Amino acid sequence: MLEIVRMGMERRDRIAEIWADAFEQDPLMMWVFPDDAARLTSLKRWWGFALDRQPPGTELHGTRIDGCVAYWQPPQGQNDSSTGADENGLEQPEGQNAFVAMMTELLGDLAPSRMEALGQMYKARLAEPHWYLAVLGTLPEQQSKGLGSKVLAPMLDRCDRVGELVYLESSNPANVGFYRRHGFESIGAFTVGDGVVITPMVREPRPPEQR
Repeated sequence: MLEIVRMGMERRDRIAEIWADAFEQDPLMMWVFPDDAARLTSLKRWWGFALDRQPPGTELHGTRIDGCVAYWQPPQGQNDSSTGADENGLEQPEGQNAFVAMMTELLGDLAPSRMEALGQMYKARLAEPHWYLAVLGTLPEQQSKGLGSKVLAPMLDRCDRVGELVYLESSNPANVGFYRRHGFESIGAFTVGDGVVITPMVREPRPPEQR
């Protein structure tokens, strides 16, 4: 039986590897990191950085046997001043400085345009308090087996029970249908970079008869 568990930072490197493999061919990540040969290594750094700077209350849910991991950030309003977050969602100033240094090391002269696009995504975040599905990544060889649905289920069920919104941005049009099947609705779309389509999606809590 597939078991979904809470994960901690003892799994940090393995989670970063799973997400790197999962997003190597993602349209946004292909634009952010255009060097095919270096992308996987860059993504491992990227996701490791994100894991090291989780906001308080973050939850990581995944399959006990490696395959799929979701990264949930807890409810807070857009640009909540209590977090001290900047336009990239990083705490000031240490987080921002570290982020700029990492992006510059990985991307050189491309870094400013990539950070500007990521800031655009952050500014488009839903204003109402919500659980934010920042990442849902499944190893390519484990996709189309229902792992993503099973990993999402505990948090979606919880949000239904307590009446909380869920928000995400899909950076791959191929995934929009998957999220719609789980109750998410698109709230428009916008482009970043060289035509990468970002689809913000919101899920209203469902009453018991609709679950």
